[in-house]
Amino acid sequence: MARAAKKKQPAKAKAKAKAKTGARQKQPDWNALKVDWPQAKQAISLRIDQDVLEWFRGGGAGYQTRMNAVLRAFVESQRGKR
Repeated sequence: MARAAKKKQPAKAKAKAKAKTGARQKQPDWNALKVDWPQAKQAISLRIDQDVLEWFRGGGAGYQTRMNAVLRAFVESQRGKR
């Protein structure tokens, strides 16, 4: 099967696109980068409603990480309320 030929962008269109994006993006200062390493996890046994588990698993790989993120968001929202 033959590939479709790529259309070359005219010089004027390239200049317009470049002007819209602000010529060049500022590069991040990698020396000042702060890395938040993930906390150690603890394996537990947890009973979850079947429909809730199916919903998280339906999102594909990483469903346990997403469940942890939802629980973390709830904990963060509740801090200081106890």
